[in-house]
Amino acid sequence: MTTLQDKGRTGDNPPMLRCDLNTTNTYSSLTLALRDMRTANGRDPATGAGVGNESWIGLSLGMIVLDTLSGSNTDVGARFRGLLTDHDVEEGDARYVYKFRCSLLHGYGIPKPASVDGRRLIASPEVNAYAVDTSHPDRIVVSVPAFCGRLVERIAYTAPQRWDTALINTNLTIGS
Repeated sequence: MTTLQDKGRTGDNPPMLRCDLNTTNTYSSLTLALRDMRTANGRDPATGAGVGNESWIGLSLGMIVLDTLSGSNTDVGARFRGLLTDHDVEEGDARYVYKFRCSLLHGYGIPKPASVDGRRLIASPEVNAYAVDTSHPDRIVVSVPAFCGRLVERIAYTAPQRWDTALINTNLTIGS
């Protein structure tokens, strides 16, 4: 399993960054990405509260959050896997998550079994599951609600300093 701390509906919500709206309409890209991921996953955009759902677009946004938090050096795979292992994800599981990230973001699909050691990768809507369950020899199960609501949120909470701090004005109009 990825980590015991990344399981859905454990009774306690992990600490999450607050992503409140403000009167300036100016936000970090991390705030906007987390709000969009949470909205797509059926959770509260400001607090992240809620059980989540199986939204693929939410999962894609979660992978984007992790990708951006991983930094900007040239070896994308090493930095992405490094972000995960730096946050208590086992090396083998980090490799599977990276393969899923590549397949999802470049082809909007599941990796072929040949790229994940002959196993089937299954994206599950199960809310009371581990974010990544590698305990079965024939399959890897990614719980979309636990992945977005636990694993991504946990890493975003503990690594916000690695995100681009440029601000985006969401209310900017051209010609005014």
